[in-house]
Amino acid sequence: MGPPSIRSRRWFFTSIYAILTRQLTGTDSSAGMLIISGIVAAIAMAPAGLTVWVTPPDLWSWVLLFATGVFGGGGHYLFIMAHRIAPAPVLAPFIYTQIVWMIALGFLVFGDVPTVTTIIGAAIVVGSGLYILYRERMRKI
Repeated sequence: MGPPSIRSRRWFFTSIYAILTRQLTGTDSSAGMLIISGIVAAIAMAPAGLTVWVTPPDLWSWVLLFATGVFGGGGHYLFIMAHRIAPAPVLAPFIYTQIVWMIALGFLVFGDVPTVTTIIGAAIVVGSGLYILYRERMRKI
């Protein structure tokens, strides 16, 4: 068995991020969580990033990098706020819709046509999440 793929490591760390966010929303401020996670990520990635750094060639590239940071930070802040307001089982179906958005954006931006197995897998995951949301709402009634 070889080393884990980049995709599996990405999902592993995304899961850790989500779990830690859920746990810390009860004790830490939203701004503090946002700033600390940015600083920790910058320090952790700096050694590898500095070895391959290439200065963006034009202003448009800088604008896109800045926009990525702003939208990423905004998304992280909204993710933190969502966990302050609602329990994880209620939020999970909405998080699963990322699959649908990424398939759609992959097609629209990069022309990546999803395979049948991708569509079936996404339908299973999103359908399961919607069922969980429905079940949780019915329990409250």
